[in-house]
Amino acid sequence: MEAVKTYISSTQYLAFAIILAAMVAGELVSKKTKGWIPSALVMMILLIAGFWTVLPATLADNAGLSSGIYKITVVLLIIHLGTLINRKQMAAQWRTVIISLLGILGICIISLSIGVLIFGKANAVAATPVLTGAAIAASIMSEAAKAANNPQAQLVALMTMVVQGLVGFPVTAYCLRKEIKRLDKLYTSGNLHGEAIVQKTSSAASNTTAKEKFWSVNTILLKLSVIALISYFLQILTHGWVSQYVWCLIFGFAANEFGFLESDALGKAKSDGMLMTFLLGYLFCSFSFATPKLLLPVIGITLGLTVIATLGLTIIAFVAHKIFKTSESFWSCYAIVLNAFLGFPLNVMLVNEALSEIKDTEKSKAISSIIMPKMLVAGFVCVTIVSVLVAGILKNFI
Repeated sequence: MEAVKTYISSTQYLAFAIILAAMVAGELVSKKTKGWIPSALVMMILLIAGFWTVLPATLADNAGLSSGIYKITVVLLIIHLGTLINRKQMAAQWRTVIISLLGILGICIISLSIGVLIFGKANAVAATPVLTGAAIAASIMSEAAKAANNPQAQLVALMTMVVQGLVGFPVTAYCLRKEIKRLDKLYTSGNLHGEAIVQKTSSAASNTTAKEKFWSVNTILLKLSVIALISYFLQILTHGWVSQYVWCLIFGFAANEFGFLESDALGKAKSDGMLMTFLLGYLFCSFSFATPKLLLPVIGITLGLTVIATLGLTIIAFVAHKIFKTSESFWSCYAIVLNAFLGFPLNVMLVNEALSEIKDTEKSKAISSIIMPKMLVAGFVCVTIVSVLVAGILKNFI
């Protein structure tokens, strides 16, 4: 085993091919099961199994997918996503913000009540912020548990990030399929109204002006990089209270509205597919820390807390549907609150995967223009903004 790991570590092309093979296997399984088994779930399981056996923990670095590549890829993709949401769609997302906040509230209430009673205060407190936002919150809570000399709570914080994906991937995929099926029927009957079938607002149309007559791949990437730099400085100026990622989304949206940045920026630069591949490759290789020694002792605790949190999200989705029943279906509400378990880029990946079953391009665009803004906004509310605040509060109670 060690000889195989050493060989893979020393051969960049092999390491990169292994990551791509896991991605392709996931896509094939998803296609064969018509999306019922998400490709992200298959890829995660394959890589975790590989890290337990023959794959080196440094697979991402060996393949050339360094943390530096990951950071620049994330910000460029987030700015790009801002160019996919027009003003009319953004204004319509106030319901999404409310539903997302209700989802986080539901997780906190049920995890810090039933979760504490069943699994203990320290474990429930360590897991709760992670359940509302994954990676960043996991880092905060694991460090807090380590400082409190509570190794079990530290493991719970880390493992919750893995286990919530095992639940979140298939459940979110199911919700998206149900919602897309509902919207498909509305589109076919001519009853899909509002922002959905308006693909270009006046502001989007204004981008097809003289400013867009000259552009190149390098020009677009330069403009994206300038916005990323400004966002980085604003994160420093706000002492990290407002994440660079939030600034990237805001400025990507604004830059497109004012004509500085083209709509579908990375699509025009023919770079979105490659960057998403790099991003997902690095992200899933981060599961290399999930060794059997780390995973097995606390998997029951983390699975139990994740199931409890999922129950809370189910209840919140039902309540939100009753509040917004004229505009939001139960499946839409459920998919929105489940962003706490996913966030970007997995939410975008699952949406695109569910939409791939629709062969009519115009229909797919119309349905995407309803679902994608909701998932993007929900992901940033849950993962990027509120989960960090929740972690900042609860880290003092381990």
